[in-house]
Amino acid sequence: MDNDDTLRIEWPEPDDAEIVLRHAETGEEHRGTDLSTLSAGVWVVSCRGEPLATDDPGFSLDGLHSYAETRRNREIRAFRTPAGLLCVRVREVEPYVEVVQVTADDGVVQVEGVIAYGESIRGAARLVAVARRGPDPVSGPADFRGRWFEGAVEIAPMAERQVRRRVFWDLYAEADGVRLPLATRLDDITDKKTKVRFPAQRVGQVRVRPYYTETDSLAVALTVEEGDGE
Repeated sequence: MDNDDTLRIEWPEPDDAEIVLRHAETGEEHRGTDLSTLSAGVWVVSCRGEPLATDDPGFSLDGLHSYAETRRNREIRAFRTPAGLLCVRVREVEPYVEVVQVTADDGVVQVEGVIAYGESIRGAARLVAVARRGPDPVSGPADFRGRWFEGAVEIAPMAERQVRRRVFWDLYAEADGVRLPLATRLDDITDKKTKVRFPAQRVGQVRVRPYYTETDSLAVALTVEEGDGE
């Protein structure tokens, strides 16, 4: 998938072979490889009336990062189904920070990432932790250098605001009053919430651990432990 939303297929078919995409739910058809007008959903790619089979998983981390460098409100990805068929998934997107590294140590949570689907930003910023219920937000220093983001937030202020046994905090990069969610969505790891585990820190009896939500957003869970904990 090119950055201009054109599907390119390497195969031994004649150049005049027509590509047809069919929406998996509605049956709507789209002819040609310019996919810039496709509606959201999964589209099955076919030629000469037959779905196209492929042994290419359609995944390139460098390619996806390059694609995300362009400001856009729709993401189009080519992928191979478990049955080996070529499909295209279209979904709406908003700018966010694609997390590439998380460090939980020395009483802080540090995050590095790159802006996806948005404009470059330069200058001072904040890494903001927003509790889903109760406490006021907590923030720490951060910086944008073009598309690159680095920031850190101390865990003690979050722990001091602990009012229930468990409190969840969502993380954002903030600059000029605009908050961008922190998430990791350009890789091929599914179900990060159960597969990716960050080390825990502790403030007294409060355990602090970053984690991924069901939507692959980065958040922090604070839990009051009974006894010694793990």
